[in-house]
Amino acid sequence: MPTRVGIMGLGFMGKTHFDVYSRMKNVRVVAIFDTDIRKLRGNWSSITGNIGEGGVKHDLSAIRTCSRLGQIFDDPDIDVVDITLPTHLHAKIAIRALKAGKHVICEKPMARTSSECQKMIEAARKAKGKLFVAHCIRFWPEYAKAKAIVRSGKYGKVFSAVFTRLSSVPIWSHQNWMQDPKKSGTCALDLHIHDVDFILHLFGKPKSVTSRASGFRKGRLDHIVTTYDYGDNLLVTAEAGWEYPDTFPFSMAFRIAMEKATLAFQPDGLMLYPARGKARKIRVKSGDGYEHELRHFVGCIAKNLLSELITPEDAARSVKTVEAEIESVKSRSAVKLDF
Repeated sequence: MPTRVGIMGLGFMGKTHFDVYSRMKNVRVVAIFDTDIRKLRGNWSSITGNIGEGGVKHDLSAIRTCSRLGQIFDDPDIDVVDITLPTHLHAKIAIRALKAGKHVICEKPMARTSSECQKMIEAARKAKGKLFVAHCIRFWPEYAKAKAIVRSGKYGKVFSAVFTRLSSVPIWSHQNWMQDPKKSGTCALDLHIHDVDFILHLFGKPKSVTSRASGFRKGRLDHIVTTYDYGDNLLVTAEAGWEYPDTFPFSMAFRIAMEKATLAFQPDGLMLYPARGKARKIRVKSGDGYEHELRHFVGCIAKNLLSELITPEDAARSVKTVEAEIESVKSRSAVKLDF
């Protein structure tokens, strides 16, 4: 029997998850929730994002379309609630779905605040269903391969690592919620957290963070640069910005310098530059992080297991790290992490 999914929110990520599920033989999307009646009627032409293709028209006649939340939670035919709603709604909806006995796949960031993350964790511990947080970069083929190479020790210790993630101003969200700091946390919590989570995944907890930022208005974080303190002889930095015009292309990249080689993820793929020998392109799995994460989560659900690649506690620590970075921006000093 296929895993039956109810998707909550038909924005860019909702469409992305729908497209992935549509390619999976062991999954069936049985219901979709949104407040936009046009989308529920199959007109997805307004759906756009900073990566991938925009929306098209879909025949949803075989899928239950819902404009009320209760229609999803009360549906006995739904095994998994996939939350792709605005960030400030994640905790409320995830807790309600868990209490209804559903498994939950929740888009990143886990929640708007670390305190909300903790409430989700507590609800999941008491629930029948499992909670999964969709930090896709842990599953992105080039990033996953880089982690495997670094952890193998084949090229020695890491000296430095630089991560960047840049985008045009995200004006594609429903009622422009991504530009509302109270709803999205703006660039730091929505965009930058991708690299924050991967840095924690690769290097573990830093001693402290030091951040600087700028924004369209005072108090906003639309561009942030952070240094992570891992002690002597390891420099780790991450930069993210989304203040660029719509003609500016989205980009994500990294450089990891080791004793015997440097790894670099660039537009032409993952490259290895050895200290001896020729540079070469590293082969990685096909597909993207969205596909690999959802296949992984569905596999965990089928076996009734938690994910070992991304736990709710991991996702909560990423939010706490971003909060420490925001505190560093305000205080203009290093901030120690308390987890």
